[in-house]
Amino acid sequence: MSALLADRDARRRILTGTAAMAVVGSAVGLNVAILRDLQPITRHTLTMSANWAFCSLFFLTTREALLAEQRSRNDTLHLRMSQTRTSDEMFSSVIAGGLTGGMLAFISRGRRQSAITGAAFFAAVAAAGQFAYTKANHRRQQMILSRMQPDSVSEPPSSESKTEATAVEEPSQSTSIISRLRRAVSVDPITLLPDWFPFRRIPSEEYREILELRHEEVSFELTRVRQVLADMDRREELLVARLQSKQDNI
Repeated sequence: MSALLADRDARRRILTGTAAMAVVGSAVGLNVAILRDLQPITRHTLTMSANWAFCSLFFLTTREALLAEQRSRNDTLHLRMSQTRTSDEMFSSVIAGGLTGGMLAFISRGRRQSAITGAAFFAAVAAAGQFAYTKANHRRQQMILSRMQPDSVSEPPSSESKTEATAVEEPSQSTSIISRLRRAVSVDPITLLPDWFPFRRIPSEEYREILELRHEEVSFELTRVRQVLADMDRREELLVARLQSKQDNI
């Protein structure tokens, strides 16, 4: 929690999201109060705004705390944030949505079954929202990169170059069953997965770094276990010596 409070960007996201949801809640409460003729209108509007702000504050705080925990684990594994950002955000949003939905359902209805249903529903909503946000963000990044690339003006290809290009492309675009199977086997299936999918193929150097880190952790645990066993042996020797001395005295 201290790391979360020290992160300025996390605090900004939490406060901005909470304020935005408070405004949305006040608008919803005002419309509901007017349509249902609830008096006084101001009280219902403020109540709805406070409820939305509290829920969004709990959701955003939980999400940012989970993201901070995921990033700290990535640092220990020597992983860059860009490599696991999509999966970390999806995991954090789903867990935070489930906790928020379960809490709201339990408070409103007071039954465990309702809490489970509310948690599942809000987790699905959070997953759908995070998926849409990730896709829109990736689309925006692609548009920015395409605009940054300089426009290249090329001359129209001649008839000879067209003939050569067609001759080269025809073997690669063969529609026979053998060529299709060959192309299907040559393509790595992991590369066909979407960006938000939690599985990815890591390079050999990164895999070696992870193995070395795991080896260091196992070596440290083995050293600690040996120390504990040595302490137990010393205590056992002391107890045996005390028992022998008591028997000799008797």
